[in-house]
Amino acid sequence: MLVDSAVYINGVRSHEVEPGSGFTWVGLLDPKVDEIQDYQQKFSLHSLAVEDAVMGRQRPKLDVYPRHSFLILKTVMFDTETSRIVVGDIGVFINEKVIVIVRHGDAIPMRSIRADLEQHPDRLKEGSTAVLHEVLDRLVDQYIDVAWNLQEDVESLEDMVFDDEIPAPSARLYTVKRELLEFRRAVYPLIEPLNRLASSEVPHIDAQFAPQFADVRDHLMKVIDDVNTMNDLMEAALHANLALIQVQQNVDMRKISAWVGIGAVPTMVAGIYGMNFEHLPELQWKYGYYIVLGALAAISAGLFRVFRKNNWL
Repeated sequence: MLVDSAVYINGVRSHEVEPGSGFTWVGLLDPKVDEIQDYQQKFSLHSLAVEDAVMGRQRPKLDVYPRHSFLILKTVMFDTETSRIVVGDIGVFINEKVIVIVRHGDAIPMRSIRADLEQHPDRLKEGSTAVLHEVLDRLVDQYIDVAWNLQEDVESLEDMVFDDEIPAPSARLYTVKRELLEFRRAVYPLIEPLNRLASSEVPHIDAQFAPQFADVRDHLMKVIDDVNTMNDLMEAALHANLALIQVQQNVDMRKISAWVGIGAVPTMVAGIYGMNFEHLPELQWKYGYYIVLGALAAISAGLFRVFRKNNWL
């Protein structure tokens, strides 16, 4: 679906195309093959890049073709209701005169980017590379927001692991760790394209933007460092949670064993005296029944005291 298409001359949106001036910015959302083929023919887009842009679900990368460069980017959004991340795709075809942005999913609002840039003609005047830089900058800013939300989840779960009153759910720990891995998988491959853009050696890209791309790369590296730190914390929290569960299970087993030991004595004595024989020791004593009951109570009480003293009960 075509979201917007316009020509910008001297940073101003124009409906008239002057030969050799300005650049064209096309925005597409979840386009079908026939929709993008029109732009493929019009702007000489490479068929392999078009295929990647239509299919989506590609690893972030930067490919250079004779008539344009092509980038695959990942959008990431944090769903606060489910504490899950939502990943989308952006394909960017770019040269000095054209930038075509193909978006899958609605994780990053391109309309707001276009509207903001149109309010700053001095930036749009710098050409299609200025649009690419703005998209990458917004994208990494969004990564920072997602990392912040994930960090809150990690810190909350870390506190729960060591809180005796609030048991940390193991399933939730695994879920957050999986979200961290998915987030890292989405953003980490972007380092290589940004390194190339910062080197000012990519065809069809204005070399004067190399410092800006380097700044975006530095922000991305900070996000990746934070994700790696959170992943290590979750790994430690998982091990700590499993260790605490094992400790609690050992405590429970000790308590069970202690009560079994207390119950074993009267069970054994009652079993012996419950046998159907005529001659057993002390069977004819007048107070034998009471003596046996008293002995059982005393032994059981003694065992209880011993176990209690050793923190088994």
